Amino acid sequence: MSADRTYGVFQWVLRPIFTWYFKIQIVGMEAIPETGPVVVICNHVSGFDPPVVASWLPRPVYFMTKAELFRIRPFAYLIRTLHAYPVKRGTPDRQSLRYSLELLRRGETLLIFPEGHRTGTGDLQPIRSGTVFLGKHSDAWLVPVGIVGRYGFRGGIRYYVGDAFKIPSETTTKEAQGLISAKIKQQIERGQMS
Repeated sequence: MSADRTYGVFQWVLRPIFTWYFKIQIVGMEAIPETGPVVVICNHVSGFDPPVVASWLPRPVYFMTKAELFRIRPFAYLIRTLHAYPVKRGTPDRQSLRYSLELLRRGETLLIFPEGHRTGTGDLQPIRSGTVFLGKHSDAWLVPVGIVGRYGFRGGIRYYVGDAFKIPSETTTKEAQGLISAKIKQQIERGQMS
């Protein structure tokens, strides 16, 4: 079975399971562009975020996963088939950034958690510069998603999708980090108020 077919089968199987088990609600899916390079940017609350978010996105999505997981061969094969690729944590990973940029130049969709790690408090952590780099050098649309609620059996988890935006090339890294943070926070606050 081809990698794309395997990805489609997993998505087809997992979407209804995740939706029912976690009692998922999605608001604003229409904001995701149908064509061209897209970076979906989310706050990171759980290890469930990557597979669950990827299962409901309308386009095939690629995402970074910590390099340590690729040392387990059968698991590495599975996650590569599902469009994961390794990133070294704790240091700028130029190889991973180059591959991400290549994907965007091909018009693909990336799923990125700009904080770089899960938050223990629920507060949005500082935005890493890698997301800024990709946004400025790819002309990709960035789509902010706020994840609100909790994972668990019928716990209720909600995804609020905001309008796509771009980072102007003249924007400084610090300004772009502030913009990304503000856009994600807006979606988190939408969820908290509903």
